[in-house]
Amino acid sequence: MLSRITEKTFYKYIKCPNWVYFDVHAIEKRVRDPLMERLIDDGLLDEKQREIISDRTDIVEVTAEDPDEAFRQTLKFMGEGRQTIFHSVLIDKNFVGHPDLLEKVEGRSKLGDFYYVAVDLKRSRFLRDDYKFQGCFYAELLERIQGVKPLQGYIITSDKAVLSYLIREFEGEFTLTLSEIEKIIAGKQPVHFVTSGCKQSPWFKECRGESEICDDLSLLNRVWRQEVSRLLKAGVKTISELSLKSLVDLERLAPDLSSSRLEIMRDQAIAIKERRHILRGTVDLPTTKTEVFFDIESDPLRDFDYLLGALVVENRKESYHSFFAATPSQEKNMWDEFVAFIEGHLDSPIYHFGQFEVEVVHRFSARYGISDLAREALERNMIDLLELVRPSVIFPLSFYSLKDIAAYLGFEWRAEDASGANSVLWFEEWLKKKNQKLLQKILEYNEDDVRATYHLQKWLRENAT
Repeated sequence: MLSRITEKTFYKYIKCPNWVYFDVHAIEKRVRDPLMERLIDDGLLDEKQREIISDRTDIVEVTAEDPDEAFRQTLKFMGEGRQTIFHSVLIDKNFVGHPDLLEKVEGRSKLGDFYYVAVDLKRSRFLRDDYKFQGCFYAELLERIQGVKPLQGYIITSDKAVLSYLIREFEGEFTLTLSEIEKIIAGKQPVHFVTSGCKQSPWFKECRGESEICDDLSLLNRVWRQEVSRLLKAGVKTISELSLKSLVDLERLAPDLSSSRLEIMRDQAIAIKERRHILRGTVDLPTTKTEVFFDIESDPLRDFDYLLGALVVENRKESYHSFFAATPSQEKNMWDEFVAFIEGHLDSPIYHFGQFEVEVVHRFSARYGISDLAREALERNMIDLLELVRPSVIFPLSFYSLKDIAAYLGFEWRAEDASGANSVLWFEEWLKKKNQKLLQKILEYNEDDVRATYHLQKWLRENAT
């Protein structure tokens, strides 16, 4: 039986083509938590989806769990010309699509003086390539079913904003991608190329292991496929070979790559091969009596930021502060408490790792308001350690996440299964059971995150200033 291709197949392919291969060809089948499946695909829980579409008047829902029966229900609703079809299923041969919504628009089709376009509900506030691939897939199925291909694809964000794109502008790339997916399903194993997207795959350990055995160049941090292809063309095929090359040799072999980029890749190869970090520069850290380390926990399935955590370090004394919201209705109170906390630390640097904290601060400020004092303090004092690390330190790591770097520097999280994705599952379970131990685990995880940020900052202060 030919393996089914769904919209999630395209997401998996973009993240890691070997994800598609192992799903089909591995003897061992790996079933993931349904919430985790939805989490990795930027999906939202049903209750959040219902909230987003609550203003629809003519809406019907496909309720059958069996895909074939769900498709029959979808066809029935389409034939009746219902305006909005929720949880629709589209099937043609081995293609199975699950657009969150089908929306009726004016035009001619097999159905009459109307046809349907597909809409997905996503937590992201901008269009991503994997969304467009999925939209092209829905459009292909709709053309086969109703006799006309939609001109546009759509997503609706958790803020109810409608984002659209032209199908034809992405069709060429979609067709090529579909062809590659079909080759993989037929048995062609993709070339290994480790990316951050591979981490989301249940087969990451296998992919990473094979790449390490091959001493693959994709193990370099943030390396582009084009760069690897250029090095391979120049006869540099492994991390080991790259680590032994002089910059002069590399400039001769790959003159179209910049000297600075060649040097960074070579130094990364040395760091990985010799399992040591390399300092490339210094970081400028302010010296103050009080420092704050900041991290946010979110539930993307509900588009809900529920915990703002801060570690205050004053004269080497450490205190952890948590600002928690059990429901979205409590977000404003949580934010107001955090703003008051910031007003008590107007002159303290606020260290964080990555841009997520900045994005949430801007979003909350716009949504709930903020005092001028707190706004100016946050704008002036927030310091992204990742931004400081990248030009200054090369770690012997393929990924520069906080967990990867802090673990390399000797920091340990208390929970053995600590991860951002698992923290979402813990929170979802807490919402159902209200187990105090589970909430304590979440708080400890956030505290460990801010302490890991502090651990990194101390290491930078001692080694790179």
